Amino acid sequence: MLTTDVQPAVVQEIIALLDEDTVDELGEVTADTELSALGLNSLAFARLIIKLETVLGADPFGGGGDFIALRTVGALAQAYEQAASNRMGV
Repeated sequence: MLTTDVQPAVVQEIIALLDEDTVDELGEVTADTELSALGLNSLAFARLIIKLETVLGADPFGGGGDFIALRTVGALAQAYEQAASNRMGV
């Protein structure tokens, strides 16, 4: 997947995990959306990470990356973009 496709894929997978009421309450999920505002519990966040690894073919946390430091949807997308770039040797 091209890195320009990463952020929309991250947003799509987040929305797929959220219930309809949460999506309505949040409005648009953007790069600036705080991950804490999503209301994902630890199990849901783990499911998101696994799904993103599958969809994007990259694992930004396999080499010891710190997902706890990520605060926004955009930062999460950047972590996957960087992992994809590293995987492709870019």
